[in-house]
Amino acid sequence: MSVNLITRDEYPLSKSLITKLDEFLISILSSESIEDSNINVSFISSKEMRELNKQFRGIDKDTNVLSFENQDISKEHTKVLGDIAISYPYVVNEAIVSEKDLDSHISHMFIHGILHILGYDHENESEANNMEAKEIEFLSKFNIINPYAI
Repeated sequence: MSVNLITRDEYPLSKSLITKLDEFLISILSSESIEDSNINVSFISSKEMRELNKQFRGIDKDTNVLSFENQDISKEHTKVLGDIAISYPYVVNEAIVSEKDLDSHISHMFIHGILHILGYDHENESEANNMEAKEIEFLSKFNIINPYAI
């Protein structure tokens, strides 16, 4: 199980965060009894995220994270569960404004994205509570504080 990471030089990620992304994926997939799978994650510009959000959700604005489940017939062969797009400028700004550690915030967005790919959602209060509890559970395993309590 591994993360296929796509980023640019202008979007620096710490070495410890890059290592943790794989650890997050392994932890989450193991808890969901999913074996031998991968996820693609791309750190993109605000412009690119706005275009994706408009194309796939009909919302013409930047956002922090979008997830896309792999529904292609190749999934069985590639073992890629899906793709996560994270707007690097957006999450950096969110971290600054909310006074959060950047690596912790990116970790939260990544875990949030994985859970969406696995079918979790937050369309209603019950789903949101369930998804948030899962996020908090996985973040706490890596000593990252509850982002909803800040």
